Amino acid sequence: MWPWSWSGALEHADIPNLIRQVAVMDLDMTLEQSGWPGGKWRPYPAAYGATVVANVPVVMSDGVTLIADIEYPADPHTGERAPGRFPVLLTQNPYGGENVVGAVTGEAAGPTTNPGHDYFVTRGYIFVTVCVRGTGRSGGDFEFFGAGRVAEDGKEVVYWAAQTLDGSNGDVGLTGLSFLGMTQLFTAALLPKGSPVKAIAPFGSGAETYREDIMGQGMPTQTLSLRAEGFYQIIGQKGGDWGAALYKDIISGGPRAYSGDFWLKQTPGAFAADIAASGIPILLWSGWADIFNLGAQELYAYVQNAHFGRPVYRPMQAGDKVSARYHIVMGPWEHGGGVDQDLMLLWFDTWLKGQDTGIAETVSPMHLFDAVTQEWINTDLFPMTTNYTPHYLAADGRLSLELPALDSGVSIEWTQPDADGGRLVYTSDPLPDGATLAGPIGARLYARSSGTNLQLIASLFDVAPNGSATKLTTGYVIGSLAEQDEQRAWYDGQGLPIRTYGRFDKDRYLKSGEVRAFDFWLSPRVATIHPGHALRVVLTTQTLLADTVGLAGVDPCFPTAPQLETLPGTYQILHARQTPSAINLPLLPLNIFKAAGGGSIPRDWG
Repeated sequence: MWPWSWSGALEHADIPNLIRQVAVMDLDMTLEQSGWPGGKWRPYPAAYGATVVANVPVVMSDGVTLIADIEYPADPHTGERAPGRFPVLLTQNPYGGENVVGAVTGEAAGPTTNPGHDYFVTRGYIFVTVCVRGTGRSGGDFEFFGAGRVAEDGKEVVYWAAQTLDGSNGDVGLTGLSFLGMTQLFTAALLPKGSPVKAIAPFGSGAETYREDIMGQGMPTQTLSLRAEGFYQIIGQKGGDWGAALYKDIISGGPRAYSGDFWLKQTPGAFAADIAASGIPILLWSGWADIFNLGAQELYAYVQNAHFGRPVYRPMQAGDKVSARYHIVMGPWEHGGGVDQDLMLLWFDTWLKGQDTGIAETVSPMHLFDAVTQEWINTDLFPMTTNYTPHYLAADGRLSLELPALDSGVSIEWTQPDADGGRLVYTSDPLPDGATLAGPIGARLYARSSGTNLQLIASLFDVAPNGSATKLTTGYVIGSLAEQDEQRAWYDGQGLPIRTYGRFDKDRYLKSGEVRAFDFWLSPRVATIHPGHALRVVLTTQTLLADTVGLAGVDPCFPTAPQLETLPGTYQILHARQTPSAINLPLLPLNIFKAAGGGSIPRDWG
C-alpha cells in the first residue's frame, strides 16, 4: 500500500499560519528606512487614522451579491472619516471571510487593528476587501480563480470601486497574495486599456497552475493536497466540497489529472497577451521556494514580449527591450513570504499617485536574490542566457563536460531515496574560476524501464571543498507524460532543452526496455558557485516521505491510481555517446551581475 495520505499531511499542516499569510498578508516590517531606488520618494509616516464600514453589498450583473468591507482614512483624533477622495486598493479574498474586520458589527466600526490594511489606509488609500463569490459572506457558488465568473466579478467590482464607491477618486490598484494575486491577473485580462486600474501587485502568483503548483510535471504535489480537506478550513463548505471533488478526481486518474480546458481557464499565462494589452503596470513577487517560482518569471517574460509585439511565448533574447511597467522580485522565500508594505506603497504611489519614485525609469526590472551570496542583483531578461553548458552523467559517477564513452547503463529502483538502489550520484570536478548559475535549467535523460512508466527526480547541489553539499534546485519527469509541446518549449542556441513545456493531455506509456530521451526542467535559481566548488546531480525516483507534508510545495508527492500501477520497476540511466544524459546549466561568469546590496528586500532597483 502506498504510504502517503492526505491525513498525514494535514496533521503536520499549520492551517492558522496559512490563513495568516494568505488572508491577512503577513508583511515584512523589518526594512530600514534607507537605500530607496531613484527619485525623491521615501517611506513616510501615517497621516490618517482608519475606520471600517463592514458588510457592504455589491450586486453583480447576474444578481449575486458580494460582500465588501471598506476601510477609510480617518481623522486620527476623532476616528471620523477624513474628507476628500482617495485612490482605492482592492483585494478579492476567499479566505477567512467570516472574520474580516468589522464583519461582526454590520456597521461602521472604530479604528481597526488590522496592520496589513491600516498601513495603506493611514497613508491615504481606501482599502476594499471583497469576499469572493461562494465564500465568506458573499452569495453564489464557489468557483476557483480563472477565466470565468470570478474574473467577471473582478471587472465589475473594479468599476464599482471606481465609479460608485463613496470617497473613491476613480483610480484603483489591485493587490493580494496567492488566490488574491491570481484574481488580479484574470481581472486585468478583461480590462481595456485606460481602465480605472492603474497598477496591480499579484504576489505568490505565476503563469501556470497545472504545470507547477498543482501537478508540477505530472504528479500531484503538496499544493494539491490542500484542496482535499484544507479548503474546508480556510475557505468554507462550498470551497471545501469543490476541493475535495477535485482531489478525488485527480487521484483516481480522472479527466482533471490531465491538462485540458478546465486547467487552461486557470492558467494566467494563456491570457498573457490580454493582460499586457490592458496596459496595467504589474509588480510580480515570488520566491525561490514559492509554488510559482518558474511561473512568475515566465509571466514576466510573456508580458514583456507582448508589450513590445514579440511572440509572447518565446524566451527573451539578448537585445530585447524591456519596460519598467513590469517588475519582478524573486527572494529567498516560500509561498507568501517576504512581501513588504513599504515597497508596495512605493509601487502604488508611483502609478496611482504619480509620485517620482524612479521605478518608471528602471532599466533592470528583475530583482533577484542570490541564494549563496545573500545579495540582490538586478537584470532584465528571462532566461538570462541562451548559451547553456551541458554536464554529462557518466557511469562512474562523474558529472563531466566531456561526452561519455559507451556503457550499458546504471540501474535505479522506484523506491524511497534512502532505500537501497534508490539514488544515483554524479559529481563534477571543482570549478576553478567559479560561475554564476542564473535562470531556468533543463535536463535530458536517456533511460529505459522494466515496466511501462518511470519517474526520475534530478536535484542539483553546490559542493564545497570540505565536502558539504547545499541543494540548489530540483525537477522531475513522469515517463508517460513526457511528450513536449514543441511550440512552447525553450531551447538554447545548440538545441539543448532549457525549459520544457509538457502537453500532459494523456498518458503515453512506454514499451518495456525501450530507450527514450526524457526532457524536463528544474526550478530556476540564481546562485554564485564559488571557485573551487563542484556541482553534483542526484537522481532519485520518489520524494522522501518527510518532505511530502505541508500545504504548499511542488514536489511529486501523491501518485495517481494509474501511476501507482505503472511506476514500480527498475529503471536504467544511459550514459553512452549516442545517449548522452545531461543537465544543461546556465553558467555565466562569476560575479557577472553587479551586487545591489543585501537585506530582506531589494533596495536598489537598477
